[in-house]
Amino acid sequence: MRASLIFGFLGSGKTTLVRRILEQRAADHSLAVIVNEFGEVGIDGEILEGKNVDVVQFNSGCLCCTLKGSLLSAIEEIRSTSNVDEIIVETTGLADPDDLIDDLSSPEFRQSVTLNPIVTVVNAPKFLKIREMLGSFYTDQVACADIVLLNKTDLGTAAELELARQEIALINPTASLILTEQSDFDLDLILYGNGAVASTQQPKTGHGHEHEHVHFQSFVLDATATVERAAVETFFGDLPETLFRAKGFMNIGALRHLVQFSSGELDISPAETEGSLQMVFIGKALDQDDIQARFAFAGTASDAAQ
Repeated sequence: MRASLIFGFLGSGKTTLVRRILEQRAADHSLAVIVNEFGEVGIDGEILEGKNVDVVQFNSGCLCCTLKGSLLSAIEEIRSTSNVDEIIVETTGLADPDDLIDDLSSPEFRQSVTLNPIVTVVNAPKFLKIREMLGSFYTDQVACADIVLLNKTDLGTAAELELARQEIALINPTASLILTEQSDFDLDLILYGNGAVASTQQPKTGHGHEHEHVHFQSFVLDATATVERAAVETFFGDLPETLFRAKGFMNIGALRHLVQFSSGELDISPAETEGSLQMVFIGKALDQDDIQARFAFAGTASDAAQ
């Protein structure tokens, strides 16, 4: 059995990549997906359901911290009880990769599971800006990768993309750097390591596990009201830079939509699943009361989760 680890900060395009894998591989391969999210309410798991694969979703922590043991147990359970060829692990965007890669690189684990090339997805046009805000916490996910997808190339200028490429090459000179739009590229590089890309035997980083998730906030707001698209666009157009990610389902113009916001970019698309009508907000040093008051047009606020 093979396992793929996909890292990337909030909104980089990890879920889009996982969906591509499912759409292109689920018909011919037995797949399992493990989705991890920061916060009490999981949205990605709802997005990924309905693809004829098993989805194991862990909330309220990251795979490399509070749920590290649970991840290993989940992989072992899938390996021993299911007829699965490949496991895709979509880590939380707030994951520090060191301990997770270390555990999955152990000789005991490698006896039964082959680790595919480690992939990190980055928002290429916003790379320098996000790195400035987060520092090594952000770049650690780049340093661990065998493959780095410089994603969202359609949203950046040639100069922005080239500067991001140069900086990422300095952080991780041995990784394969691939420019992508909507996380679209040759999936064989991830799943089978074709093209001379092979997974590392040991973590590339060595700084230790030092990040703390308490620095990030996560809260959930109810979005049960039917709203107009213009009101949604106005709300998301006036959020602070420290609001890194918002994702959820809303009734816009009487139709259910998936709403995703990251690093100033808003995407509204028809929902493919019947997810709960609520939005998850993740950021740093946020004025939750202010955001909650301005979001009141979409429903009544629910209990916050941090």
